[in-house]
Amino acid sequence: MLLWANSNEHTRLLGVGDTITCFSLPHSWYNNEEAINALKLFLDAGKELDGIPTYRYDLVDLTRQTLSKLANEVYLSAVLAYGSRDSNSLNSHSRKFLQLIEDIDELLGSDDNFLLGTWLESAKRLAVNENESEQYEWNARTQVTMWYDNTKYKQSQLHDYANKFWSGLLKGYYLPRASMYLGGMAKSLEEKREFELTKWRREWIEYSNRWQRSRDSYSVEARGDALAIANSLYRKYFA
Repeated sequence: MLLWANSNEHTRLLGVGDTITCFSLPHSWYNNEEAINALKLFLDAGKELDGIPTYRYDLVDLTRQTLSKLANEVYLSAVLAYGSRDSNSLNSHSRKFLQLIEDIDELLGSDDNFLLGTWLESAKRLAVNENESEQYEWNARTQVTMWYDNTKYKQSQLHDYANKFWSGLLKGYYLPRASMYLGGMAKSLEEKREFELTKWRREWIEYSNRWQRSRDSYSVEARGDALAIANSLYRKYFA
C-alpha cells in the first residue's frame, strides 16, 4: 500500500514470525546522490538568483525531489526493521519519515505553485451556491486522494493516482495516514502479533473518506523564505 507519493513501486514479501506480510517498496530510477550534488550547486547560486521566480520554483522542486527520495529510503529501512522485528529501529525510522513529511510540507508552502489551498479554492470558485461549493470541493479532494470507487475494505484502484506534492496535502492528509500505518506496525511488534492488514485498510479508507468530506481551509499564499528553508533542510539531512 502506498504511504508516500511514489509514481512507481514494486512489491516484496517479508517474513514476520510465522506469517508473510506484503509491503510496497519504493523504486528509484536514478542515484539520489547526483540530485543532492545538483541541489548543492543550486543553493550556492541562490545569492544571485533568489529574486527570480523560476529559480525559486526549481529550487523548491529539486529540494522536494531529493528529500522525497530520502524519505523512500527511510521508509524502506522502516519496513526492513519491521521484517526483522527490530522495534527500536522501526520507531527511529518512523519518526524520521514523519519528520520528513512535515519538513517537505513546510518547504512546499514557501512557493505559490505548491499549495493545496489554491486547488481547492479554484474548484469552489466555480460554484454558484453553497451546495455546489461543497460538491466541487469534495470532487477536488477526491481526485488527488482516494477517488470514489472504494468499498469498506477495498481501496479504489485509482487511489493516489493523481497524488500531488502540495503543502497542505502532505501534512493534512499523508502525514496522519502514514502515522496510522507506522503506528500499527509498531503496535503489532509490541504485541507480538501479525499486522492487521484488513483493519488497516478499513481505517485508511474511513480516514480518506472523512478527509474528502471535510471543509478545512488551507493557505492560498506562500509563507516563508524558500531559499532559507531549502538551505536549512540541506544542512539537516545532507551536510
